Amino acid sequence: MRCAIWAALLLVFAAPARADAPSPAGLVPLPCHGGPIQPVTLRYCRDRKHYVTPHARAALLRAAETVRHRHPGAVVRYMEASWPSGVRPMPPHLSHGDGRQIDLVLFYEDRAGRPLPKPARPYGRHAPGYGAFEPPLREAERACVPDKGHHAQPDPPASRAWRLDAARTAELVRRLSADPEVRRIFIEPHLKARLGFADDPKVRFAGCQAARHDDHIHVDFR
Repeated sequence: MRCAIWAALLLVFAAPARADAPSPAGLVPLPCHGGPIQPVTLRYCRDRKHYVTPHARAALLRAAETVRHRHPGAVVRYMEASWPSGVRPMPPHLSHGDGRQIDLVLFYEDRAGRPLPKPARPYGRHAPGYGAFEPPLREAERACVPDKGHHAQPDPPASRAWRLDAARTAELVRRLSADPEVRRIFIEPHLKARLGFADDPKVRFAGCQAARHDDHIHVDFR
């Protein structure tokens, strides 16, 4: 009998945590299937890096629902948010981990202008969703030396099969910026100007010491 009890306890504690399990830090998981916001890949749910605060989750759902209303069928795709422990930072990020940060992909279209349902195929060695850079239209718009630090990753070739979907991406940034729960949004300066946010104080440059933000946007919540 005692052996049976210990065996049952071992099964409980050895069982992998569910992707939708509650967080002891008060964080909540983002949806993993269906709806207007989904992960780029289920890997982010399996790794339990899809946790955010309840207020951040509500803000993300509001923005995603509005984008889908304006652009039927659009799905906001996320990569890494935070793990359920609420411990910050979450390597390799300089932040993340406490439920108040998330990385969202840009929207893309093909060369004929048709919306792509998922982010473009990553260029180079990057986690899913990262690496499909949208370079500046003119070299003079580039804010950082292109061969140093995090900005040493090369631009994709001009012959690439995807392009930035400016309309859907701008709609997402606009809705997030308007939400009082959002503190700031990081994006490269050339995209900030190109998408029409030059005068928006919430839309900012993370700096050359940070990762490139022309393949995704980083959102900070209050």
